[in-house]
Amino acid sequence: MSDAFLSIKDVNKTFGSVHAVDGVSLDIHENEFFALLGASGSGKTTLLRMLAGFEDLSGGDVVLEGASIAALPPNRRPVNLMFQSYALFPHMTVAQNIAYGLEMDRLPRAEITSRVAEILEVIQLGHLAKRKPDQLSGGQKQRVALARALVKRPKVLLLDEPLGALDKKLRSEMQLELKRLQHEFGITFIVVTHDQEEALVMADRIAIMRDGGLLQVGTPQDIYEAPETRFAADFIGVMNFLPVTAGDQGFVARDGSVILADRVNGTGGAIAAVRPERLVLGDRGQNTLRGTVTNTAYHGLDLLLHITTRLSDTPVIARMTAEMADHLRPEMGQEITLSWSAKDTHIFPA
Repeated sequence: MSDAFLSIKDVNKTFGSVHAVDGVSLDIHENEFFALLGASGSGKTTLLRMLAGFEDLSGGDVVLEGASIAALPPNRRPVNLMFQSYALFPHMTVAQNIAYGLEMDRLPRAEITSRVAEILEVIQLGHLAKRKPDQLSGGQKQRVALARALVKRPKVLLLDEPLGALDKKLRSEMQLELKRLQHEFGITFIVVTHDQEEALVMADRIAIMRDGGLLQVGTPQDIYEAPETRFAADFIGVMNFLPVTAGDQGFVARDGSVILADRVNGTGGAIAAVRPERLVLGDRGQNTLRGTVTNTAYHGLDLLLHITTRLSDTPVIARMTAEMADHLRPEMGQEITLSWSAKDTHIFPA
């Protein structure tokens, strides 16, 4: 896009014979919350460090508001990086930690005081301004680290696994907090994470990375509902995979039944895929399978059924809401029928 706020243009990074980042091109919009999602070793953190200036580019360019920043040192880029460890100074108070970057920039004392007070109000920690980091909870430390990065008013804020050190409940709360702060400040956020749920909840768009390259870029709904590769389908959420062969009437499963699919990715399909929540009890859809309940997993909000079928070597997983489970809870060993529609069926090549 010609009007992109931040353009990553055919960026490469090699360490010897290893291609850590391999020809990545991305356009990121102003005020966008963008997530780089991938497993360990996918290249997402290396790409983030190149944007921050902590790694040199082996090739390509990074353009911010029409000007290349690839050759600029970290301290001259209008970009700030928030580390996973938070890296707070233990001997400084909350206010002193937040003010540190402004003091290094030699801003007037009155402006520093005003900015720190403003950001403390935004993160709702004004009453803890004189505390040291070891007197704070994990969530409070996270907000202080975020405030220290935001107080310098960067054009882009980079976040490396920002919620990785928090417990599950606090992480869920801070995901919404990060979205609130990003919206309030109107700053472009780029977050690196390996947590699918985190990316789906927070990001406006997501880029899935694998082996240094991009697999797919899209909104959370696009990525979840319309994965373009089997890896993306398997990496985001839970997906059932059923081996098939292409036939005249559709795709033929192992038991000889025909599976109808609206979402065919590539040619010569070898695997059909359907999400657990798209499976319904009974013969009410275009596609049907029968099997035996061999296990259940209760998650409070829902119940996962593990069903052994002739269609796959691994159990098929179906998700029932808690309300459905209260009325229709299948028993272990029970024979059940599940169905789903063609629009919810994906076909991927081998």
